[in-house]
Amino acid sequence: MLLEVIIMGILQGLLEWLPISSQGNIILFMVSIFGMNEIEALRLSVYLHAGTLLSVLVYLRKIFWSLLKAFPKYRVGGSDKKENRLITFLIVSTILTGIIGYPIFKFAEAAATVGSFFFALIGVSLILTGILQKRIRKLGRRTINDINMKDSLLLGIVQGFSAFPGISRSGMTLSFFIFREFNSESALTLSFIMSVPAILAAEIGLGLTEGFPTFQFWEIVIGCLFSFIAGILSISILLKIAQKINLWKFCIIIGAIALISSIYPS
Repeated sequence: MLLEVIIMGILQGLLEWLPISSQGNIILFMVSIFGMNEIEALRLSVYLHAGTLLSVLVYLRKIFWSLLKAFPKYRVGGSDKKENRLITFLIVSTILTGIIGYPIFKFAEAAATVGSFFFALIGVSLILTGILQKRIRKLGRRTINDINMKDSLLLGIVQGFSAFPGISRSGMTLSFFIFREFNSESALTLSFIMSVPAILAAEIGLGLTEGFPTFQFWEIVIGCLFSFIAGILSISILLKIAQKINLWKFCIIIGAIALISSIYPS
């Protein structure tokens, strides 16, 4: 089982920051290749996000350090400085993500008990993500300094819906930041930043309500370590490659495979 967890951690780190569904693809891999049951695969995929959470904290440490220093002086609707805007954005978007994302996660967990139906749901979700990515081409001129309450509300809702396996959190948030006319660099950075409190809340919430999956604790730690290492590398390297690859095609292909496997289960 240790080898499987290591492989999953590496895949999680490599795929997390690309606009494809790392969670959906990893669940398909764990179930199809390793024979893991759907519920265990779903829960393990959530815990592996801890490694990629740490990778973005390390990679964007200067931004997070500035937010940490500014937090004691934070006031709702107060200063118009970038840090105050970002803190408001993180608070509002994270609350909305939790309100919307938790029931969606519970629905996905219930769907996981119906194997072929679960594959079909993931397949449709991946195809929709691919179609959305294909349609988003226009880049805007807004930057991190232009983040506002409307952005916070909209992106919190969007990130909440990405709790469903097969819907790419990165792909959905990037797409909607671009819809909101942010430039590519700001869209990527904001997507990275808003992932941290959402993933942290999901880790804590799942641990309190569901307990750890039926894996050894040290196996999860090792999986997270490998997802961290792969994540820190993929943030700086793979995103550059991703700008030149039609990843929407990959989403649609994987989604089609999932749908076919749900119609003709092995």
